[in-house]
Amino acid sequence: MRKLNSQFISTFVSEAGLDGQNGTYYGFVEMDQYYCMAVAEGYDGDGGGESAKLAVDAAIEAFVQKPGITAGKIRTCLKKAHQCLKEHSVRIRLKAGILLLVSDYTRFRYGVCGNVMLYGFRNAGIFHQSVTHTVYQTMADRKQIIGEETGPKEETRNLYHYLGGSGRILVSGKIRLEEGDILLAATEGFWNRINRVEILDAYESIQSVEEFLGDLQELYLRGSTENIPCCCLAAVEIKKAYQENTALKKKIWIWCLIILLILAVGGTALFFYIRGKRRRQREIRNTIAVYEDTGDQYMTNLNSLLAKQEYEKASEESKKLDKNEERLERERLISEKIHITTMIENAGKFYDSRNYTQARDEYKRALEIVEKYEELFPLIHSIEQKQKLVSAGMEIDSFMESAALKEAGGDMENAGILYKRAEAMLRIVDDPERLKEVQLALLRVKEQADQEIKEERAKTRDEVIIDADKTAALSAILAGDFETALEQYTKIRDSYIAMEENEKAEETTQIILSLQKQAREIEELASETIDGDESEALSALAAGDLETALMMYEKVQKAYAEMGNEAGAQEIAVLIESLQEQIDSAPEMEELEPSQESGPEQDTQPEPGQERPVIPSGEKLPAAPGQDERQILLDQAVERLLNEMLHAIARQDFASAMNACQEIENLSAEYGDSKTVGTEQIIEGLKKLMEEANGGPGGN
Repeated sequence: MRKLNSQFISTFVSEAGLDGQNGTYYGFVEMDQYYCMAVAEGYDGDGGGESAKLAVDAAIEAFVQKPGITAGKIRTCLKKAHQCLKEHSVRIRLKAGILLLVSDYTRFRYGVCGNVMLYGFRNAGIFHQSVTHTVYQTMADRKQIIGEETGPKEETRNLYHYLGGSGRILVSGKIRLEEGDILLAATEGFWNRINRVEILDAYESIQSVEEFLGDLQELYLRGSTENIPCCCLAAVEIKKAYQENTALKKKIWIWCLIILLILAVGGTALFFYIRGKRRRQREIRNTIAVYEDTGDQYMTNLNSLLAKQEYEKASEESKKLDKNEERLERERLISEKIHITTMIENAGKFYDSRNYTQARDEYKRALEIVEKYEELFPLIHSIEQKQKLVSAGMEIDSFMESAALKEAGGDMENAGILYKRAEAMLRIVDDPERLKEVQLALLRVKEQADQEIKEERAKTRDEVIIDADKTAALSAILAGDFETALEQYTKIRDSYIAMEENEKAEETTQIILSLQKQAREIEELASETIDGDESEALSALAAGDLETALMMYEKVQKAYAEMGNEAGAQEIAVLIESLQEQIDSAPEMEELEPSQESGPEQDTQPEPGQERPVIPSGEKLPAAPGQDERQILLDQAVERLLNEMLHAIARQDFASAMNACQEIENLSAEYGDSKTVGTEQIIEGLKKLMEEANGGPGGN
């Protein structure tokens, strides 16, 4: 609307310096409500073009985003440009001076930072000229510069403030525009070389703004061409300014006054309303504070139930407060305190039910929240005391569990120690019910310990008896009495079984089996020895060596006695007695031999069914006068029969051996030879050997 009812003509001229680098930049934007123009000059080492462009673009972009003619808007736009240069200062620090002009098509306002200058032309004169942040401007303000020289001025590039540096901004007030006004923005390269008088001369004869800028450009380039800096001239000709409706404005002012009056009355009423409301809000806050303080006191004493009731009352009162951050904060605080009371209450229930792990966790979480609030600091000590009780309860549980395991394992001594520790802690914790339980456990453990002592004593006594039995068994083994040793070890094994010493009973059983095996081996060896001795005794009998046979039978009798074979020993005793009688009667037989030789000739005919032994010469024995020769032949016959008998025994032909022995007996009976006495015992022995060889009586 404003743009359509106004006419702004923008024109600019930009000149590069002799070095060919143009460090200036110009930009403008026309909007429906506002007009914005910016002129900048850069001061960095590359000519300043980049710095100037960044500054102008950033300022205009910030204005387009939030347009306005207020001083704050202009400052914001220039600060954006200043920040942009700082962000892009990577290799070198970017610096620039800038002038930002803003208009609402009726008035204008500008902001400057650096040495860009603004001229306002009206009615053949300059009605406004901006100031710069230069040392030259300071000297001019102090009247140190009288008039203006026609040549370049000093200290115009010596700046106090600029974008990328200190960034201080100067914003003008609002200035009204009229039709025909020209606003000219010039960089330092122009106004340093062209003075105010020359500019006014060029303005007096202008026909258009383009012609005005052309004349100024000629003035800039006239004279010496050495050290010509770059410059930028930007002009805005106001062909038509927006005319505001003053009548409407008066109506607006009247309505504003009426509204202000209404607002004043309403404000007064609102004041009293707000005042009363604040008083009520203050009373509510005081009530909430009283409830909170009471709840905090209950919490200090760990009376969570009453504290929770007080906090709930405070929560209900807080709902009467206005909905704002204060109310939300109070509700959050009260809610946390209610949560603390719930946790403490739950922890107490867990503690009473002996769920110490859950109680510990609840107290720990409650303590973490309590530490955030200074008013609840006294509660910290109470919670810590409860935590100690929980730890004591957990330790008591540990003692009880360990004691129960020890008791189940039979270690009554350590179980009693653990139960006593638990009892001592329970006296501190003051838990009568559990203390009674521990005391009953102590009585039970004591009774079991006493019983174990009795059993241990009985076991010790049994072990003493077992040791005595072991000593007796070893003595029996050393004496060769395996039967007695086996009896002792059997007794020891039975004792171990009664004592439930299964491993030792098994070891004793192995010893018994070993002894039985040794006894069998010894018995077999003794049987073999007896058989050998009996065979040797038979051989001695067959040879007529009664003394050797007697000695061997005595040895056999002793072996039978050691083996406990009384029947065998008795049988051998009969043989020994018979042999002893034969040995004792042998001298008497020798004394009777001469009388027998001188007496009548004995009947030497064999009995019916028997054959007389054949004499090697084939003749009968001579009569008594040839007694020596007959004895020789008899001895030869007996020796031949003995050899046959021994060979038959060697072949285990016991029948032939008995026949040969019978022949010897017949010769002995016929010729009265005392050396051949005892054949009956030999025959009996051969019969036994024959029975053993045939598998016992009646065998094959």
